[in-house]
Amino acid sequence: MNNIVKMYEDAFRAHGDSAKSVLWPKGRQEERFNALTKYIRNNKGFSVLDYGCGLGHLKEYLDGRYNGVNYSGTDIVPEFIKTVKKKYPGSEFLFTNSHLKVTKNYDYIISSGAFNILYVDDKEQHKKIIFEILSHLFLKCTIYLSVNFMTDSVDFQQKGAYHQNVFELYNFVFANLSKRFVIDQSYMPYEYTITIFKNHDIIRSENIYAE
Repeated sequence: MNNIVKMYEDAFRAHGDSAKSVLWPKGRQEERFNALTKYIRNNKGFSVLDYGCGLGHLKEYLDGRYNGVNYSGTDIVPEFIKTVKKKYPGSEFLFTNSHLKVTKNYDYIISSGAFNILYVDDKEQHKKIIFEILSHLFLKCTIYLSVNFMTDSVDFQQKGAYHQNVFELYNFVFANLSKRFVIDQSYMPYEYTITIFKNHDIIRSENIYAE
């Protein structure tokens, strides 16, 4: 994990408080956040854990669209946690050196880009770790877990990057977490978001799943 932390710290020193520092150099951060949060239906106050919060850019996005957001973040990069604590002193930010360390429950758990870099050299082992993390996070959400990935349906994969096969993810989620989920690859060609709902009771409202 030390090599991943160093990558982020080097990017932060080079680019400051920007999307490039959390290794989203091509921008379009708002489209990603929209895909991750589009099924939030409660505007009267709710809790969110931003898993792999980086510099807390999701908080600003949520505060501009919802009322009463109780936002928390966790990250493995100490410099990020130090920075966001200064930016948002009213929110809770936790540094963690362990992926399986979420102790509280949250209405929504959201993770953007946290799994795009290999934690270990072996991709199968990395996938196993990711699936363990997803299982852990799903236990800690009360409404839904939403995570994005890079797809493996690409012509080129950068060394050290991880691209998750959508069919393997589908089968894992269906068999182990929930039968109720949405996979959205409509907003960018080489990325996708999976939103996994805790409540299996489906209510159709305006052609979307709603609580």
